[in-house]
Amino acid sequence: MNKYPTAQLGSEERLLVVTSTFGDGEPPDNAKAFWDFINSSVVPRLAQTRFSICAIGDSNYPKFCGFGKDLDLRLESLGAQRAHPRADCDLDFEEPFAKWMNEALASMGAPSTGSARLENAPVSAESVLGASKYSRSNPFPAKLVANRKLNGPGSEKDTRHFEIALDGSGLNYEAGDALGVVPMNCPELVDDLLGMLKLSGDELVPGRDGTTVALREALLRHYEITKIPQPFLKAVGERSGDELLRKLTAPGVNGELIKFIWGREIIDVLLAHPAVKFAPAEFVSLLKKLQPRLYSISSSPKAHPDHIHLTVNVVRFESLARQRKGVCSTFLADRIEPVAPLPIFIHKNKNFRPPPKSDAPMIMIGPGTGIAPFRAFLQERRASGSKGKNWLFFGDQRAATDFMYRDELETMQRDGVLSRLDLAFSRDQAEKIYVQHRMRDNAKELFSWLEAGAHFYVCGDANRMAKDVDAVLHEVVHTAGGVTAERAAQYVARLKAENRYQRDVY
Repeated sequence: MNKYPTAQLGSEERLLVVTSTFGDGEPPDNAKAFWDFINSSVVPRLAQTRFSICAIGDSNYPKFCGFGKDLDLRLESLGAQRAHPRADCDLDFEEPFAKWMNEALASMGAPSTGSARLENAPVSAESVLGASKYSRSNPFPAKLVANRKLNGPGSEKDTRHFEIALDGSGLNYEAGDALGVVPMNCPELVDDLLGMLKLSGDELVPGRDGTTVALREALLRHYEITKIPQPFLKAVGERSGDELLRKLTAPGVNGELIKFIWGREIIDVLLAHPAVKFAPAEFVSLLKKLQPRLYSISSSPKAHPDHIHLTVNVVRFESLARQRKGVCSTFLADRIEPVAPLPIFIHKNKNFRPPPKSDAPMIMIGPGTGIAPFRAFLQERRASGSKGKNWLFFGDQRAATDFMYRDELETMQRDGVLSRLDLAFSRDQAEKIYVQHRMRDNAKELFSWLEAGAHFYVCGDANRMAKDVDAVLHEVVHTAGGVTAERAAQYVARLKAENRYQRDVY
């Protein structure tokens, strides 16, 4: 969406939009400029435009598909006419997306010339989003060939370096892409659920693809069994008479539901209401399908053509007196056997790439596992002999235990691949220091790099780090550039429009 020439919007007769929602109903990065334009005073009336929107989101969030809904209403308010109703797609989006696309094209009288694919075959998610032999719906059975801990003794974290062999896959990736991993749920948690449900696990139920499978297999490989879906919570509320659950699943609920769900899983709801029972098929009908997890790739194909590297924080914590495990991170760290197939696919991220000009400077903000794509970027530039300067801001908890890839980064510094490395270890002193503080400390030089054409990248936590980094970036331009706050905002907006400010945040 950020590449769309907004000047031609006033002359569009047919408009199809596919968009996700970020955070609390906000536009994703690649839609912000378009959203600002259609809410500006210069946006034209769209009386001649017929449109339809496919919104993609996660129904675990209160403002499910919130940006797609807002965009739908805004286009209508500008006089555009809905050619086909908006589709609101949950995480398992392939089928509803394909249905929406085919029906929307038909409702707009898609031209019968130009594309044989549109003429002769129904549109699928893969035909539009990028086809390959192995994909999200047909993952490649890879082999996990390396699994090592990156943290030193005494660290509070468990961050792993994984290497996955691509032999025989034909899969190709680029620096900046993500790897999709199809996990298996924790068998111990499956046993606990079956115990609470008073079921053996041998009962036959519908699987995620409509085939019939044993309940145990369904809970292991077909359905999400940690995150609490609203239909399940609503069903328990109705059967138990619990007023709080009824309130939390009522229309219009917002922050209260998020607060309740945090630190709780499906098992906790069953434990709190042991009298509530479900038939096997009924129980799985209230669950969401198990989704692949996406991880930023931390290697370059120029350096590792037959392998993919991942840098993953293994999630383990205690809540409500129970030990919790990240579904996919602990699957990779603890449960995948060396000889067992690991289902994977490549998820292209065309809006997160090293600078196209090899001599362009590059500034990378990647604390924690946010270092992953920048390790790939640096490997890429080293392998291709790029002459552009590279500046990395990295941080974690403690230098002694959490300086991931230290030897590799320091070697790149000595070799001149990494021009600058600024570090922020938050717990090595009384006052916590983060990467945004290091940016502020080096405001003048950072701004001079931007003025010299540097590309600015951010990877990591979206809720805090990325927002703080964005605020400091505006501050750097304002103070070091000697311009007003308004002009600084315009400067940053121009960086985004020129694809020189890119984020991979989660």
